[in-house]
Amino acid sequence: MNSRALAAAIIDQTMEQGGKSHELLRAAFRENPGLDVRERNLITALVHGTVSRALTLDGYLDQISRTPAARLKPYLRSVLRMGLYQILYMDRIPAAAAVNESVKLVRKRFGEGLTGFANGVLRAAARKSDWTAPEGAAALSLPPDLYEYLVSLYGTAETERIGGHFLAPPTLWGRVNTSRAAAEEVVASLKSEGVTAEPSGLLPEALRLQRAKTEEAVPLEALTAVRNGWLQLQDLSSQLAVAAAAPQPGMRVLDLCAAPGGKSLHAADLMRGEGELLACDISAEKCRLIEENAARSGFSCIRPVISDALAFDPAKENAFDLVIADLPCSGLGIAGRKPEIKYRVTLSQIHDLAALQRQMLDNAVRYVKPGGTLLFSTCTLTREENTDNARRLAAEKGLRPKPVSCPPPLPGREDAPHVRRLLPGDFGGDGFFFSLFTKEKT
Repeated sequence: MNSRALAAAIIDQTMEQGGKSHELLRAAFRENPGLDVRERNLITALVHGTVSRALTLDGYLDQISRTPAARLKPYLRSVLRMGLYQILYMDRIPAAAAVNESVKLVRKRFGEGLTGFANGVLRAAARKSDWTAPEGAAALSLPPDLYEYLVSLYGTAETERIGGHFLAPPTLWGRVNTSRAAAEEVVASLKSEGVTAEPSGLLPEALRLQRAKTEEAVPLEALTAVRNGWLQLQDLSSQLAVAAAAPQPGMRVLDLCAAPGGKSLHAADLMRGEGELLACDISAEKCRLIEENAARSGFSCIRPVISDALAFDPAKENAFDLVIADLPCSGLGIAGRKPEIKYRVTLSQIHDLAALQRQMLDNAVRYVKPGGTLLFSTCTLTREENTDNARRLAAEKGLRPKPVSCPPPLPGREDAPHVRRLLPGDFGGDGFFFSLFTKEKT
């Protein structure tokens, strides 16, 4: 399959069959090792751009197609969305190439029956200059219910900034594993393989990564620094949460929902590998992934454990200096990285997830030893899953809010001292929420 055929298949599986774009991309690159970096970059750009703007593209399609986008055959809709995305948003791709390559895909799948239709729609798009620009939710490719919900929380201007961030290519971040390498060594290694790295200005171990757009550049997962465990690919917001909890050497730490292990690895690094860290998750497969990452990073202090965060374990009660409760959530904060999330989240799911979190937090509180710390975090933006549950913890007998020193409070945010709400794009990271609590000594 060529690059556009692979991209169209991933878009179709994501938007029409419930797949996850990041997993499908990873699988496609694994199954097609002959793809060079230029081809991988094109596929990634086509998938992310088309999926992130799907509703906007449908609005444009409806202006030129006699059949509304909602009534098109699923694969045809995916190909037309991708073709239109290239015409409207990718200046370096000639419109003629976008049209011709898309028509080839339609012909291969459907024969001549729909080829003329696809050709006519995309040629009309290439000629058209008097588009009616979408507004509000449609301009941001947000479902109307989600758009109105975000406006109710953050106002129109902030919602438009959040939605705009979801449409942009995601920022790449890495964290230096200082137990294995110095930041200067990692930066030099990355540079030699076509990746530039800049310090975050907030954490010395956090690096903003930029891949060179050349055929010689090395894919991220194949970088020497990544393979050798010197660098962990991890968003800045996630790094800030663990750094705020300040794990120390010799501590006993519990990561309640750990897979794939990024926060456990960060905590172990800050602990200098001294102490014990139980990295729990619900399946053997997830624990296997944690184990692989721990081995690659050189941390024998991490012990993966199959465990259900919803089931209270008496053996863990009052046993840990730090409990990391990075809990299942709706994931809206990372919709810039996984754009299909914004089409699938419902208000009902948000309420259900908030209730699920409360059950897990009840257990997490009991696992913290007196004088210990609880870190509660999510990668979403909703009030129900974030501030509401943090307020519930703050009101719980025996817990005391613990101030966060880094990152600094952002202007205009009315966060409590123990809470940080990071919206998408803040400090260049994903949307994230975290809060800290100390369990009072009896």
